[in-house]
Amino acid sequence: MAEIRIQSLTKEFAGGVVAVKDLELEVPHGSFVALLGPSGCGKTTTMNMISGLERPTAGEIYFDGRPITRVAPGKRNVGFVFQNYAIFTHMTVYGNLAFGLKVRKDGRSKAERDAEVRRVAEIVGLSGSLERKAGVLSVNDMQKVALGRSMIVQPAIFLLDEPFSNLDAAFRAYMRTELKRIQHEMGQTMVYVTHDQVEAMSMADRIAVMNLGELQQYGSPDDVYNRPRNRFVAGFVGSTRMNFLPASLAPALAPEGRADKLTLGVRPEAIEIVAPGDARSTLDARVTLVEPLGAKDVVHLEVGGHDARVVGAPGRRPHVGDSVGLSFDPSRVHLFNDETDLAV
Repeated sequence: MAEIRIQSLTKEFAGGVVAVKDLELEVPHGSFVALLGPSGCGKTTTMNMISGLERPTAGEIYFDGRPITRVAPGKRNVGFVFQNYAIFTHMTVYGNLAFGLKVRKDGRSKAERDAEVRRVAEIVGLSGSLERKAGVLSVNDMQKVALGRSMIVQPAIFLLDEPFSNLDAAFRAYMRTELKRIQHEMGQTMVYVTHDQVEAMSMADRIAVMNLGELQQYGSPDDVYNRPRNRFVAGFVGSTRMNFLPASLAPALAPEGRADKLTLGVRPEAIEIVAPGDARSTLDARVTLVEPLGAKDVVHLEVGGHDARVVGAPGRRPHVGDSVGLSFDPSRVHLFNDETDLAV
C-alpha cells in the first residue's frame, strides 16, 4: 500500500477545456477514498493521471513522497479495474487470475502461484468457477474476475473506475459490502471513482466531491453529509436530495436581518410533518404527492411556491391535498450565502 499526494494538479485538453483545476488531495496509506461527482466533473481524468494514462498539464503526483508524474504506467505498481471488465474472455477464470503472476515473474514456484490463485478466488467468490471460460460467465462474475485479476498482483494502489455500474442493483449492493471487506482485509490503498453517492457514502473512508474540475469538499462521509461546505455538496450528497428554500420563508431559522441573502437547506429526514397550527410548526405546506417506499414514505410538498420533500416512517401518511405544518430541528438546518453558495 502507498500514500498518494496530489499537488496543484491541472489537466487541460485541446480547445482550452480544463478537466481538472489546481487539485490538492492526500490519500493516506491503506485508506479507501471515493472521487464523487457528476459526469464531466474531472474524477476519471484525475484517476487516469494517478495511473499514468493521462499526463498532467501542471502539478505533481507523489507516491510515498516520490514524484511519479513522469514514471511510466507499468512501473507505478497500480492495479486498475474498469467499468467494462477488461478480462480475457477466451481464457478460464483460473487463467485470468494467474496471468498477472506469470507476467510479473517474481520467483514464485508453480505451487505457490496456484495457492495464490485459489486464495484470491476464494476472496472474490469464484472458487467454484475456476475452470469455466470467462466469456460464459454472468456480468456479475466477470467483474469479480476483473477485481481478482488486479488484486492478485498486490498493487500498492488500487484504482477502480465505476466498476459496478453495469451490475444489477442487488449485486451492486452485495459487491459494495464485499469490496469494503476485501479492502479492510488486504489493507490496500483504494481510489474509487463514482457518480453514485450511495456507493461513496457506504464504502469510503473519505470522499472527494468534485464539480466542473474543482474539488468542492474532502472529508469523511459524515462530514460531507452533515457539514456540507457549499450548496453543490449539500444538493449532490443525499439519496433524497436536500430541500432548498428562501430563508425569508422561515425567519425564525435565519439570522436576524440576513434572511433575504440566504438560502435555507434542510434534509428531508430532518423535517417533521405536524398538524396545521401546531405550536411546533414553522412553515405551512400542502401535500402534492406521496411515495410509499416500504420502509419509508417520501412526501412531496408545496411550500410558499417552492417544492420540498419530507422522508418519514410509514404509518401516519398524509393525503394529497392536505394542509400540514412543518417542524424543523434548528440544529439540523443549513444556511448558504446566495452570492457565494458557501455554507455560513
